[in-house]
Amino acid sequence: MHDFDEWHRLGKHWHAYVEQRVGNVPSTRADRLRRPPDHVLSSPRAVAEWLYRMKRVYLPAEPVKLLGAGAGWGTVGDDRHLERDLFEDELVASYGDSIYLSFACEHDRLDLWVEAVTTEDCSEVLHQEQE
Repeated sequence: MHDFDEWHRLGKHWHAYVEQRVGNVPSTRADRLRRPPDHVLSSPRAVAEWLYRMKRVYLPAEPVKLLGAGAGWGTVGDDRHLERDLFEDELVASYGDSIYLSFACEHDRLDLWVEAVTTEDCSEVLHQEQE
């Protein structure tokens, strides 16, 4: 049975970052945690909702060929896909985990980083800038 409050007992919250990737090398967790986050998220639901909104903006709906005989076609980035991801992202965050996503753009990549942190990982100064 899954413990949906594990993140709380671990003292976790999340720092969210949106990055336009320069070159082929993504930033590191250490690099991201040294700078103020774009958003501070305080619950697994807030993590899932923030990712949902970002995917709505940055993830275009694209048809994909499904695997398996006679499986047909599906769509990545459509409402059904995003609704399923909303549930999955909340579940992952409820474990107190980080979530990393990367999308191909016309000329580069867009990375969404949701770093699970404790108070030891971050400075309250970073949070005050969010308020």
